[in-house]
Amino acid sequence: MATSLADVAALLCCPDDGRRLSHANGELQCGACERCFPVHGENLIEILPRRPQELPPSISSDYREGYKWAFDQKYQDDEEALAWGAEESMARSWSMKRRRQVEFVRPLVTEGTKPGDSVVCDIAAGAGYYTLAYAQLFRLVVHCDLSVDNLSYARRKARSLGIRNVFFVRADYFAPPFRNSLERLLCMDTLIRGEAHESLLLASITKSLTADGFALVDFHNWWHSPLRRLGLLRNNFGRNRSYTKRELNHLLACWHIVRSGFFPFRQELDGNGASRSVLRRILPATRFVLRIHGTTDSTFLCKRART
Repeated sequence: MATSLADVAALLCCPDDGRRLSHANGELQCGACERCFPVHGENLIEILPRRPQELPPSISSDYREGYKWAFDQKYQDDEEALAWGAEESMARSWSMKRRRQVEFVRPLVTEGTKPGDSVVCDIAAGAGYYTLAYAQLFRLVVHCDLSVDNLSYARRKARSLGIRNVFFVRADYFAPPFRNSLERLLCMDTLIRGEAHESLLLASITKSLTADGFALVDFHNWWHSPLRRLGLLRNNFGRNRSYTKRELNHLLACWHIVRSGFFPFRQELDGNGASRSVLRRILPATRFVLRIHGTTDSTFLCKRART
């Protein structure tokens, strides 16, 4: 069944004031601020806040400038656009590592669901590795991204694969159009910009979840390649941030984030077997995948993010 705006409207809210949106004549409108949000075709809506988030100076200037540039873009389908991480632009070895993580996360995100009977939202969904792989497992997949190129690419790829139960939302993950409406949420390869960025994003994620919903997020493990972190090997991680397990536990406690699952992922391993079991005990995790359930004090989170 093709997904329509009506299918996703009940999940959405105004990103500025959090108010429910009215759905009529193929449009969504906020009854409080009276904004109408642009709809493109049958399966994409732009639902950005009026203004971009004011980011603290501790976040790198490169990221802040790139974020502002992406926010100011106007959506237009581009049949030639390539998303960041698109298979067509990456080495096969890189794509295979990404697909291994997709397979690793699959049983975590589908736990407790029946095939075709739930909704999952992928925030910062990029090229759609998770969106497209999981579409058959859910009734509806909501693919959120700020980048026009990422959305154009993922939308085009879903169409080419005949996947029709994905709805695309152009959203700012600092102010996503969800308030306590999502039961399953993914945010992968995104919490890498430092504590101030992570705090803002975790605050928006936890506010998006229902009372019994959960999000799966991942953090890069500092100990996966300490020689690179110490400058003894070529740095291939740029200014991005990685964390030790101890640092993560401390940060989550400071942010009042409730964690119910901790799943080390090793990107070098594929499949099962005795040799893989031995290697899992030896190799440090590439990333830590966490299941989180939100916070009872989002005001605290927002204040901390501004410091």
